[in-house]
Amino acid sequence: MRTTFIKNLVSAVALASVASVASANVVFSGVSSTSDDYALGVTWSTLARQADINMTVVENGTVAGLRKTALGETDIVAIGAPHYRDAVAGEGAYARDPENLRAKYKDMRVILGMPSGMAQYVVDAKSDIRSFTDFDGKKIGIGRPGGNAGQVSKQLFDLSDIKVDGQHLEYGPALEQLATGSLDGTLVWGSVPNASLDNASRGTKLRFVSLDADTFEKMQGTISNGQYYILQKVPADVIEKAYEGRIETTGDAAQFWTFPWQVMARSDMDEDTVYQLTKTLWENIEKVNDASPALSLINIDDTLNGISAELHPGAARYYREIGKLK
Repeated sequence: MRTTFIKNLVSAVALASVASVASANVVFSGVSSTSDDYALGVTWSTLARQADINMTVVENGTVAGLRKTALGETDIVAIGAPHYRDAVAGEGAYARDPENLRAKYKDMRVILGMPSGMAQYVVDAKSDIRSFTDFDGKKIGIGRPGGNAGQVSKQLFDLSDIKVDGQHLEYGPALEQLATGSLDGTLVWGSVPNASLDNASRGTKLRFVSLDADTFEKMQGTISNGQYYILQKVPADVIEKAYEGRIETTGDAAQFWTFPWQVMARSDMDEDTVYQLTKTLWENIEKVNDASPALSLINIDDTLNGISAELHPGAARYYREIGKLK
């Protein structure tokens, strides 16, 4: 009799756990309808139905999205790893946030990291520029004045011990000047494919110039929050597919510096729900990768590189199960 009672009790607890996940409604806050994190949310929401989780994807921008998730208005949000540290410290775009909101930021946890925008350096494919140090003595576009990517680029030039005539130009005009020969190369921040590069490559065949690993490691020790930056490899076949051969690489992959976008939730979000979401995503990662060239870069080996907060207990449980964590 006692044994039967215990079995029934265990079954009831298990069913209750499943029911709590089955009845879960989750709101994923993306930056915009064209952003990589939003695309992930849309694909993930389809997969989540396998775990009986109803995920709705909305767009709020980066700053508002983090605030709304911290306040419980949405459940999941993606933010750049260094930007999250800014939010916790009350710096940058979060400088005016009150202390009680910053405390809520500190209580957020990571589910996974994903690549997003990257610093992509391009030249005319006919150019003799093939390595980062080949920029020495050249005129290179480095983005709008005051932009972070341009500031980091200047530091990279210094670390490489090269003299570059950096031109502060928006990406569109820079690519136009590259096509006319007024510039030798330019930085373009974005994902793969990038609309500006796609358009420019239809008139001028381009080549990506990779940053070398040694210079990147020096950069990590030089810039603010450098430990949260990563050197993202993009396979040549992904670039070939994205641009239909109009942009070439040197070697079997291009290397771009960037930082991961970490997909985050509040620490009090139900552990079983986060576990099921994490499990469902990684067990169907091929479908995620097939959704777009940008999402094809998400992989289990690199997903925790450069993250700037603790893992959510539900996500950590899954990563331990598969041996990703000890």
